[in-house]
Order: sequence, then C-alpha cells, then structure tokens
Amino acid sequence: MSGPTTGHLRVVRPDGPGAVTPPVPRGPLSGPVGVVGEHTAARSVVRELEDLTSRLELRGPAATLRAELSALLEAWAAALLRVHRSRVAPGAPEAPAPWVLVAGLPSWIPELSPRTGPAWAVLAHPGTRAALTDVRHAWTADHLVHGEPAGDDLVVHRERGVVSASFLTSPGGLGDPRWDVATALDWLAVALGPVLDPQWQLDPVAELLTHYRRLGGQAEPDRSWAVVRTVTTAVEWTAQLGLGQEPPDDETLAWLAGLWTRPLELLDGRLATRRRRR
Repeated sequence: MSGPTTGHLRVVRPDGPGAVTPPVPRGPLSGPVGVVGEHTAARSVVRELEDLTSRLELRGPAATLRAELSALLEAWAAALLRVHRSRVAPGAPEAPAPWVLVAGLPSWIPELSPRTGPAWAVLAHPGTRAALTDVRHAWTADHLVHGEPAGDDLVVHRERGVVSASFLTSPGGLGDPRWDVATALDWLAVALGPVLDPQWQLDPVAELLTHYRRLGGQAEPDRSWAVVRTVTTAVEWTAQLGLGQEPPDDETLAWLAGLWTRPLELLDGRLATRRRRR
C-alpha cells in the first residue's frame, strides 16, 4: 500500500499550488476515545488503517475489526474537535485560506489530456463555480484549525485498551473548521475507500461524520465544501504528478481520472447514491 497511483493508504496530499506548509510540531493533544487493542506505541493513522485493512482482507469484516475501525474514526473526530475547541488567544493570527479560494482554479485545467479524467467537465460544470462562490462567502476565521488534518500527521495512541489520537503539528491559526472536516473526509474517501471491499459494507466517511456529530461537532461541511475539497485534491495531485521526471503511467492516469470524477459525482448526486447502495 505505497503509492498514489492505486489509491492505497500511502496517499498523502502533496503541496499543491499555493498550499501552506503546516507549522512546526508541538506536543500531542490527548483525550481518551474508543476501546481497541493493548498496544502502547503511537503510530500514524495511515499505519493503523493499513494494518486494519490487511486483517480485514484475511478475516473479513469481523465484529472486532469493525469496532476497531469505528474506534479509530472516533478518535480522529475527537482530535479534530479538540483543535477546534481550543481557546483562542488574543491576537491569534489567521491561517492562510486554501489556495483554491484565493487564486481560483488554474488556467491549465482545459489543457489536460482526456486520459487524466473529466477535468474539463469539472471546470465547465456550473455547480463547480457555484460551490467555490458559496464557500468563499461562507468562510469564517473564528476557530483554531489544523489545515491538513489527515494522513501521517495524525497519530494514534493506545493505553490500557483506550484509543486516542493527536496531531503532530500545531494548529495553523484561525480559520474555518469546516475545511478541516472536509479534508479529513476527503482523505478517507481517496485513501481508504478504494481498498475496502464493497461487500464489507463499511463507509468510513459516513462513520467519521457520525462520530463527529455525536461528540458535538457543529462544523459539518455541506456539499459545496465537499465539492471544493475534492476539486482541490484533484488539482494538487495532477500538478504534483505532472512535475515528475517520468510521464504518468496508465495506472497513475486512471487514478487521476478517478479523482476528477469525484467532484462530478458529488455535483450530480451520484456519489451519495452509490454510498447508500453499498
């Protein structure tokens, strides 16, 4: 599970056009959530989910493994909430807004090869521009936010059967927590979703949202936020892979095509329908 071309868990978001580098690390946040195994060493959520997926492939969706996935996602939701509920110090700086809200979509999108996916259709869809406008107008900067709350930056702790999670890097400043939540959900959809057998009927995106709501989270992104986040991911990965020394191979192009398909599925309501059928 080690490459962006297959959608495996090693997918971590690159620095896209205008992306902001996370700030320097600080001590981990804490807080018990969930109950799983007896390990004590902290590992990234990527490693934890890789291990869990391997066991699912060997044993199928056993109740214990479903509970373990649920506990990991609950810990993730709790880590998000701890950041967003942190006390805001007087004079706290604003975090840079996502590049897509500042610069808009790049001009090179129409020039992409059709093999990269339906990028032109995403750009031409009226819902894409409407979603960008909606998010720009709705953006607020009144909570501490992380900025990129996913992948290897989130570590999982186990102590006496209790699971918690924390971020390795400090909050990026004041921003809109809906972007953090949308980013976490997007990461799960891109990295974890493709490696789960549909017959297992596991939906980590929906489950993280369920835990987030139950814990009192109130920064749930709507469809416009999800669309903008998925478009951002597709642009960032297309730019990153286009800078490589070797032209993207067929597998990479197929993976990129999947990324560009996701915004259209959201805009047309097909993604939600597909999830309900799983």
